[in-house]
Amino acid sequence: MPRKGRRESGTMFYHVIVKGINNEKIYHQQREKVYFKKKILKYLKKYDVELYAYCIMSNHAHLIIKAELPVLSAFMAVVLAEYAVYYNFKHRRNGHVFQNRFVSECIETEAYYWNCLRYIHMNPVKANMVKEPVRYRYSSLVEYKMDTPGMIHANALIRYKDNFNDYKQFETFHKERHLEIFADVREEVMSQKKEAATLIAEQVFEEYPLQLFIQVFEEKEVKKVYISRLVKILKISKKEAEKICNAILNDIQNS
Repeated sequence: MPRKGRRESGTMFYHVIVKGINNEKIYHQQREKVYFKKKILKYLKKYDVELYAYCIMSNHAHLIIKAELPVLSAFMAVVLAEYAVYYNFKHRRNGHVFQNRFVSECIETEAYYWNCLRYIHMNPVKANMVKEPVRYRYSSLVEYKMDTPGMIHANALIRYKDNFNDYKQFETFHKERHLEIFADVREEVMSQKKEAATLIAEQVFEEYPLQLFIQVFEEKEVKKVYISRLVKILKISKKEAEKICNAILNDIQNS
């Protein structure tokens, strides 16, 4: 079966995700994350590519890249190939390191750009690796705080300063909750959907004369409205909405 062609972004901005094969860890140690950063830096100098955000986790990595689509593909191919050779040699293994091709998600609007960047920077917090996103050493947030481009392009800082008064406002923005669902490993996508569904449930709770939050999931008519909103806002099937609803209810009952 032929591979599906990549969709081209009208803005040239892409959210890029690379995943370990079978969801395996591909950055076990700090030096492996450092090596991956070195490969990115090496080829940023050789390709017409601008990096605006990144976060290197244990079994996957996120990047926001601005480039022509063919250039993006060539850039990612050499970065991933060199890292795979290093990883296989280091761990005395053969075969694929990354899950299929990298994922590229088009970023078409300004709002989606910033929400995506926030999501990337908040990955280590959601994974309980750090309490504050800026404390994670392998993401671009520290470069924004220090106002010094290391991996990210100088244009990334210009864009940031055009939209935020200072770093404190930028930091506050990172703590805001949102409804967008971004491409990620399967477990993280479900986590995003539950988080967004919880926020929607809170909005429904505020609209109805309910005494307890759990009633959003138990009162027949209110639950019907809630499920309908999940389908519309999250763009999911009714079956998936009901599954998420039950999962949140189960969390509440067991808390």
